[in-house]
Amino acid sequence: MTKLAINNKNLMNKNTNFILYTMLIISTIIVISSTSWISAWMGLEINMMSFIPLMMNNKNMKTSNSMMMYFIIQSISSSTLMMSMLTMKMMNFLSNIFISTLMTMSLILKLGASPFHWWIPKIINNLSWMNCLILMTWQKIAPISLMIQISTKSMIYISALMSSLWGAILATNQTSLKMILSYSSINHMGWMMLALMVNLKMTIMYYMFYSLINLIICINLNKYNINYMNQMFKINNNKMTKLIMKSSFLSLGGIPPFTGFTPKLLVLMILMKNSMFMEVFLMIIMTLIILTVYMNPMISSLLMNKINNKWMNKINLKSKSNKINLLTFNLMTTLSLSMWFASKMI
Repeated sequence: MTKLAINNKNLMNKNTNFILYTMLIISTIIVISSTSWISAWMGLEINMMSFIPLMMNNKNMKTSNSMMMYFIIQSISSSTLMMSMLTMKMMNFLSNIFISTLMTMSLILKLGASPFHWWIPKIINNLSWMNCLILMTWQKIAPISLMIQISTKSMIYISALMSSLWGAILATNQTSLKMILSYSSINHMGWMMLALMVNLKMTIMYYMFYSLINLIICINLNKYNINYMNQMFKINNNKMTKLIMKSSFLSLGGIPPFTGFTPKLLVLMILMKNSMFMEVFLMIIMTLIILTVYMNPMISSLLMNKINNKWMNKINLKSKSNKINLLTFNLMTTLSLSMWFASKMI
């Protein structure tokens, strides 16, 4: 009877998670395809209420604090967005500029971009790797799609530069991989927002590259239960996983000839065509700073070629064919995307 109750509980949890993931996807589609701000606001609220139950993790009791903080932040942002929508039609032209700036600030708060980036590391630090992946990738689609509709670009420009600056500086001297990826998310958010100002297709391309690389990293870190840099030696026993992780971190840093270099190069080319030379110089400097941060997680695995520990036997390693397929999928997908977008952009 006890085993039957446990099986029913596991089945109920799987069904609940399936419904929540479905609502998460549907809510994002509602926001993207909405024709009015009210329907977009409704999609954002459904998205928030779908993600909060997914954040629950019985193994980590601190997730309750993260859930409450995420709810408060998103509620403040949604309330500001709703207030701006209701008052926009009742104001004159100068007030409309102020209201559109206020709407942009509410969307920046939802994205977790600078100067409202402080809540992202605090929440990510207590989440599981799969929830971190959702927060760093999928949850950014809806606010970015709404940011396209706003005519005031000055706040987006300021936030993009500040995100690139603070994301690179605050990531230094971090030992937690979740903190590194959270500040990396802030830094890459600056790249996407700058690309959003000049070319929408470039933003979509950059987001797809960033999401794919984060997917590879989070899947492997979740599989080996790695949270800190001194635990990276766990992957030393498998050369293919070690190669995937190294290439993924270097791609995230934008080092040629890895796949992450393509979107950054195209963004820099578009910025130079629009005579934004100061922004190009600043983005390159910030990339060099955060590149040292991406190299830190690989130092321990680079120094030790192989290590045999008793607890390593408990890790269920998958077949090499699956890892080869994963690496091939990563390389082929990003190569095809880069070739297609490069042909469209240049």
